[in-house]
Amino acid sequence: MSGVNNDYEIDFVLTWVDGNDPAWQQEYRKYKGTEEEDFAFRYRDWGFLRYWFRSVEKNAQWVRKIHFVTWGHVPSWLDTSNPKINIVKHEDFIPKKFLPTFKSTTIELFFQNIEGLSEHFVYFNDDCFCINPIGKEYFFKDGKTVDMLSFEPVCAYSYSLWGYMKLNDSTVIGRHFDKKEGIRKNPGHYFSLKYPLKYRLYNIVECAFPSFTSFIIPHNPSPMLKSIYNEIWECEEETLKESCVNRFRDKNDHSQFLFRQWNLLKGNFVPSNPYKYFRYFVIGRDDENIAKTILGKKIKTVCINDGSVGDSIDFEKSRKTVSDCFENRFPEKCSFEKD
Repeated sequence: MSGVNNDYEIDFVLTWVDGNDPAWQQEYRKYKGTEEEDFAFRYRDWGFLRYWFRSVEKNAQWVRKIHFVTWGHVPSWLDTSNPKINIVKHEDFIPKKFLPTFKSTTIELFFQNIEGLSEHFVYFNDDCFCINPIGKEYFFKDGKTVDMLSFEPVCAYSYSLWGYMKLNDSTVIGRHFDKKEGIRKNPGHYFSLKYPLKYRLYNIVECAFPSFTSFIIPHNPSPMLKSIYNEIWECEEETLKESCVNRFRDKNDHSQFLFRQWNLLKGNFVPSNPYKYFRYFVIGRDDENIAKTILGKKIKTVCINDGSVGDSIDFEKSRKTVSDCFENRFPEKCSFEKD
């Protein structure tokens, strides 16, 4: 793009767990203290991972390195000798006293410790895919993240610990940023015409309140800066460590979105509408729309989430529907797969 400097390296960080691994299941049960096999649902493997690598190779060839973060297991088909892959075990970057851990929030808080990680990186959950050609400028422009700053007026959730985590993050934010001062200094970051109308309206409503509530969090690939990680750890080390003590999700958790929000409030981003080329779906509920999106040419990134509909879905039917679409779109093996 003319006038935009994107002459810097960008890495991808991908987290994955194989819920079918007997060794992992045994360790899970050991620390969970129960025979409840909730990993059969929460950690089940849909078999889409190879399409993540195929789609990245086809649509984001500019990525410098893929840091594949795993408990220790690696898919049998993955060619770990590929120079673009860095296999990262939890023990390689998370302090030993917090291991083993079975919650993504702890894993996400220590990304800055990954050896060789570039300053600019994009964090992918394994349910987020690049389904069409995508440039660096989708994530970064002139060294800044491309993102949206929007407040969420209500963040109380009865169905999970998600609300606690969001409020915990906002509490940290409130210790370091003045909400009204930020709006006064950078109104374009809060009321950009690029944002969807309802999110601009949210921010207008929030002007009436001095304290932070929460933030809209698109469940899309997250552009991140390693320096922001280091900055927050310097300011809030004890808070973040306390969040990592529990091995499973807890009311004291903080998340990687804290780093994203901190960066937004510093104004170190380019306003954008993340929903213009991104879609979020729940598998088993949105299978028809998932298929249309994968096979379409407009949307660049998609999240195919598992979790909100639980065991009420026909797992094999949904898996085959989405897998067939991926195979149709990305039928050829990539260099990340063994011969």
